[in-house]
Amino acid sequence: MNCINKIKTSSLILAIVALFSFGVSAQDGEALFKANCASCHKALKNSTGPKLKGARALWEEAGEGELIFEWIKNPTELIESGKSKRAAIVKDYSKTAMPAQAVTKDEMVAILDYVDNIPDAQPVVGGPGDGGAVVSNDEGSSNTLLWLLVILIVAAIVAYAALSVKNLLATAIADKNGEEITEYENTKDRVNSWIHRNWKLALFLGIIIGVALGVEGFARGYEVNVIADYMPSQPVKYSHKLHAGQLEIDCKYCHNSAEKSKHAGLPTTNVCMNCHSSIYEGKENGTVEIAKIHAAAGFNVEERDYNYDENGDVIEGTPIVWNKAHNMPDHVFFSHAQHVNKNTGNIDCRQCHGDVKTYTLGRVSTNKEINALAKIDEKIIELEKPLMTMGWCLECHNKKSVDLTKSEYYEEAHDRLKNRPDAFRKIREDEQVTVRELGGWECAKCHY
Repeated sequence: MNCINKIKTSSLILAIVALFSFGVSAQDGEALFKANCASCHKALKNSTGPKLKGARALWEEAGEGELIFEWIKNPTELIESGKSKRAAIVKDYSKTAMPAQAVTKDEMVAILDYVDNIPDAQPVVGGPGDGGAVVSNDEGSSNTLLWLLVILIVAAIVAYAALSVKNLLATAIADKNGEEITEYENTKDRVNSWIHRNWKLALFLGIIIGVALGVEGFARGYEVNVIADYMPSQPVKYSHKLHAGQLEIDCKYCHNSAEKSKHAGLPTTNVCMNCHSSIYEGKENGTVEIAKIHAAAGFNVEERDYNYDENGDVIEGTPIVWNKAHNMPDHVFFSHAQHVNKNTGNIDCRQCHGDVKTYTLGRVSTNKEINALAKIDEKIIELEKPLMTMGWCLECHNKKSVDLTKSEYYEEAHDRLKNRPDAFRKIREDEQVTVRELGGWECAKCHY
């Protein structure tokens, strides 16, 4: 009997461990999918690349189950090795070559497990380059509550109308049969009469509906100006994945005012022409998109020179108007220089913008993507509040530590803190100075 109990206990423990491990794996798989795959692939439908759900099964059916990992790691190398017939089939899916991926086999397994376990009826979660809204459990719960309220309101209206029709029909039938018609009691009077007779039940229902409406109102209010995973269209199909990822162009080369200005700035056409005065064709769109840059700059590809007027001035075309992805409210002051400059905040760009190297067009990142980076890079702080909201800023200011000894900018603050025993006592407790302790929670820092 004891043996049986021990077996049951061991089985239960193993089951719990297995469930826990699956939850962690699924969570990691989702983050890895968004960071590495979602710019080209969707889980449930074809995109730039084929859908990923069921991809592992197709390789296994072809007798090449293990080769899928080599394909993900380095497609070109697998094709050239001649080991795989399926690699050639996948290669012909689109004209865009799949680049090599810096992921381990365990990470590949986590990604494939994640996509294979997505139900067919579940909406595809938006990822880098997708531009759709991220579907979260909270949002789903909120929408369910909203639909329940709508159904209740519609049901009440239908019931009210049906009762009115019933009263009218009863009166008409009594009149036709020559019966004495009592004083007509309309639907409103009948409802009021029912409420008076059943006031406790009516009060209970009123409180339930009121609380539900309040919860729904607060939930919707918290979504105002939350723009996570927003990706506007652009006049030129620019790819951050190509420029910042494969070509390793530094963010501040194009956004060159980030370290010295309030705004990070958009690249001028002249900045683009530093490279595209000699690069005329792209891998994905040929000459179409780069031709838009040449037209704006007044560059003649055939002559390999600019178009000049009779005075020797360049004849420029219509400037390219880029669409903003990140929009701060008008009542908020924010300075890139204060946060990005190495002598002040020295914040990594990915803390706010995510892993831009995996994007196509510019987009607003999501908390899940940034928190996934925080798990593998100590420079990134894990935050819970919605991206680009006041709570998110305050949370970062409360967690971000400042090294007072590495910059002249903080020398005065350092000297003042040394003369404040109360502040120094707090610093000794957690061995760090946060932005909040330097006044980062003062309202006038961002609103004045």
